[in-house]
Amino acid sequence: MIRSKLSLLALGVLLVVALAAALPVGAGNADDGILRLHLIWTNDMHGHIVPEPARFMNPDFPPPLGGGYSAARYIAGVREQAAKDGDEVLLMDVGDIFQGTPVGNKTEGAAVVKYYNAMGYRFLVPGNHDFDKGRTNTERLARMSDFPWLSANILEKDTGKIPDWLIPTLMLEYQGIKIGVVGITTPSTAVMSFPENIEGLEFKPMPPVIEEYRDKLKADGADLILLAIHEGLPYDPEEGWKRIAGSTETETTQEQTGTFGSNYSYGGMNLMELVNSVPGIDVAVGGHTHRGYYEPWIDPVNHTMCFETFGNGSSLGHVILKIDRKTGSLIGYENADSRGTLITLFEDEIWPDAETEKILKPYRDEAEAEMNAVVGVTRVSLGRGGPGANLVGNLVTDAMREYFNADFSFQNMGGLRADIPSGNMSARDIFSVLPFGNELVSVEMDGRMLRRILERKVAGNSGGICVSGVQWAYDSGRPDYDRGVELLVGGKPWDPDRIYKVVCTNFLMEGNSGLDFLTGIPASQVTPTGITTQEAVEHYIKLNTPVRPRVDDRWVEKPGQPQAEYMKQHYLP
Repeated sequence: MIRSKLSLLALGVLLVVALAAALPVGAGNADDGILRLHLIWTNDMHGHIVPEPARFMNPDFPPPLGGGYSAARYIAGVREQAAKDGDEVLLMDVGDIFQGTPVGNKTEGAAVVKYYNAMGYRFLVPGNHDFDKGRTNTERLARMSDFPWLSANILEKDTGKIPDWLIPTLMLEYQGIKIGVVGITTPSTAVMSFPENIEGLEFKPMPPVIEEYRDKLKADGADLILLAIHEGLPYDPEEGWKRIAGSTETETTQEQTGTFGSNYSYGGMNLMELVNSVPGIDVAVGGHTHRGYYEPWIDPVNHTMCFETFGNGSSLGHVILKIDRKTGSLIGYENADSRGTLITLFEDEIWPDAETEKILKPYRDEAEAEMNAVVGVTRVSLGRGGPGANLVGNLVTDAMREYFNADFSFQNMGGLRADIPSGNMSARDIFSVLPFGNELVSVEMDGRMLRRILERKVAGNSGGICVSGVQWAYDSGRPDYDRGVELLVGGKPWDPDRIYKVVCTNFLMEGNSGLDFLTGIPASQVTPTGITTQEAVEHYIKLNTPVRPRVDDRWVEKPGQPQAEYMKQHYLP
């Protein structure tokens, strides 16, 4: 069954690619019966609108990216050529626009909206991180925008209506062709955001909302349906498709594992699954998972074309949709570049636009005034690997634990957003790793709860967490929630009845990253510290520079090792 569906997919892709190759980009002709629509999009910008080194490509010798400056020049060039060819251009964004850089965070998104206004974005769909400064700020940004914000599945709890700063859909018309756009925000926002940031809002399930508005747009004369959604494609398309096709050899969902960047999404349904279950969508542009696809995923059953970039301002998405003027049908696409639909914004390939630099300079100067100050030195490159080999995570959790003289500290790996090369470390480097401003909390918990955290993070195919203060050994061949074979806390055997002092972020104490049971800890045992993770890390580096984090025995898999006697005591998962 899987093989036959994959064969169908392969055939479909070959047919569309053949169509795509028929005409080169820029060969528009209004008389050939085909409308060419240049679809340009961004997703998961996270404030990366100014030039910066691409450390994710090469931590030691990163190539320069032009960010929004290069994007502006590229977009202007596409528009100029499209006007000559009789083509059309649609520029859009699908969320998470500001959280993650100095200029984004300092202005709470205002600089990004200013940039999007200047670029002429047609619409935007808010993502979960667009609520990180509270719904009042999200509304402020929407009202600052020269374009509408779309989301059909965000409702006011008290009225059941869409907030007045959002609209559910948009009908666009290009040379007589009507395109109905449905905006959707991941319903996982309800569990990924702090409750106070989304107070009074409800995030409805995706399929029924999409079906409702798809039908309304079709009734209003839409030729094509475009789904603009802050929900993403799986990291591994083959594994993602196996899950849809009914394979039992799949990974557990992020809802279970709490890992970032796996095949699926918090809440279970990713974009690949969604378009397979909801027919009648011609094109879907997604985000949230930061998984770029150079070629679109085309659903073998419903034939929906799905697109996504890697995010963080590293690239633009650009594809030329080919639409039959007589029937209004989507008949194919052209890649905008020989490498596919993703345009990496290398400065040496797309020279930064000077006018855009002038627009953003005041915001950039204010936000980055203190970001170049040297905090300390690292003698080794700090990369992000698995739990035991995650040198950034080891540094961060050691800093958290030592700041409060705690027994144990832990940090979700998805909250560590960058590597740090060896040499001087600036405040900018620390911010790039920890952009979210999470505060640390001190928690008194017994040994059973401490072990429960660790066991949860090795259950199923969970990706683990970063830890400090423990030596944790497990065997993944053992049953879930009894995989631990050895656990030392502060060098001493784990005691289920002992009360330990533990430090983590307020984000995790809200039950995120698969640790929902933490919300059951009595408030009397939880002490907010008012200290951010970034502050604790900077303090640690200044005291201990130069730092030399190393791979050690804090998190080790030991297949076949007998379970220590003290680990065999009754334990509640």
